Amino acid sequence: MDPRSELSLLPPQWQSELSQARIEPVESGMGGASLFRIARDGAAPRYLKIAQNGVAPALRQEIERTRWLAQRGQRVPAILCTDDGLGHAAMLMEAVSGVPADVSPLPPLRLAEALARGLAALHALPAAQCPFDESLAVRFARAAAAIAAGEVEAGAFAPRNRGIAPEALLARLIAGPPPEDVVVVHGDATLSNVIVDGVGAIGFVDCGNAGRGDGYLDLGVLAADIEDHFGNEAATHFARAYGGQVWDEAKARFYSDLYELF
Repeated sequence: MDPRSELSLLPPQWQSELSQARIEPVESGMGGASLFRIARDGAAPRYLKIAQNGVAPALRQEIERTRWLAQRGQRVPAILCTDDGLGHAAMLMEAVSGVPADVSPLPPLRLAEALARGLAALHALPAAQCPFDESLAVRFARAAAAIAAGEVEAGAFAPRNRGIAPEALLARLIAGPPPEDVVVVHGDATLSNVIVDGVGAIGFVDCGNAGRGDGYLDLGVLAADIEDHFGNEAATHFARAYGGQVWDEAKARFYSDLYELF
C-alpha cells in the first residue's frame, strides 16, 4: 500500500508534519500492522506504525505494554504520540539506538553474553506489578485461535516438527506443560526484536506480547535463534551467561515449540 494513502487515516496535524518527510515502508513481520521509517534531513529517524480494523487492538496493546516497560527503565521505543481513531490505531516513536541483534557487528560470544544480561534484567522486573498476562493458558488460547484462522504455516516449522499438523503440535504441548516460573517476559524475543548498541546495551522493540510468563518463553526462542544464526557455541554461552539457574533444555524446547504456532 502507498504510505501516503495510509497517512490519510491520521489527524490533519500529523499529516501536515509528515508531509515534508521521506516515508519509507519497512518490510518485516509486523503482525498485520504497517511500519514506516520517517526520515528528515539532519534528524534522527523515527518510526510510524499504523494498524487498521482487526489488527488495531494488537497495536493498542503494544502501545500500553511498551509504555509500561519504558516506565520501568527498559530500553524500548519512546512513544512520541498516538492516534486512536475509528477503525485504526497509530503511534509515532523514536528508534532505540543500535541495530537488531541478528546483524550486530559484535563477536558472537560477546553478543550472546550481552543478550543474556539484557534478558536477565528484563526478567528481574517485579512480575507481581505487571498487569499483562502471557501465561500458558493465554498462549494456548491464542495459538488455538491462530490455527482456527489458518494463520499457522506448518511448512515453516523447525525440522524436528516438520510433518506435524499445527493442531497435533498444540495438543502435544497442552498435554505436557512444564511448571511455570513467572517473570516479566518480552514475549517475542527473536534476534530481530532485540536491539544492541556498540557497547552491548540491550533494547527491545515489538513489545506487544510483553507480560507475565515463564522466562523460558523468551529464553527458548532466543537460544534457538542464536544457534540458528551464530552456532551452538554461542547458544551455549548465552545459556551459561544468563545465570541464576541450571539451564533446562526440555523447557527451552517446549517454549521453542510453542513459538512455532505464532
